[in-house]
Amino acid sequence: MTNITAVLAADHRHGDQLFAAAAQAAEQCDWPACRQQFDAFLRTLKHHMEIEEQVLFPAFEQASGIRGGPTWVMRQEHQQMLALLDEIAAAIAARNAEDFRASAQSFAGLMTLHSTKEERVLYPMCDQVLADLSGEKLQELISQR
Repeated sequence: MTNITAVLAADHRHGDQLFAAAAQAAEQCDWPACRQQFDAFLRTLKHHMEIEEQVLFPAFEQASGIRGGPTWVMRQEHQQMLALLDEIAAAIAARNAEDFRASAQSFAGLMTLHSTKEERVLYPMCDQVLADLSGEKLQELISQR
């Protein structure tokens, strides 16, 4: 049996690879490839956020009784990330490598901090309090993308 931390951290790494591929394509000014990789990344990230916000966070809040703490912070950061991704999408549409690079750098910094907090704090807390939500169940949800 695998745990929540392992499954969701692996999904983070998958998303990181897709984003890195989009950034590499942007550096080469290969905008069709950039768009394709970015779209794949965006689908992956939004699906990941949906699993967290609709399944994991509510289950954690109910089991722990903690409603205004780490899950609130994660939801706020999700919104910040989505706003930065809108900027990146605009840079891709404009085929503007400089704007892409600037927005991507901001996004990558936020994403790294966010993922670190989830993987080192929130997910381990979830592993402790969520006996009914296994890593396998989350893996099934991830596989539905």
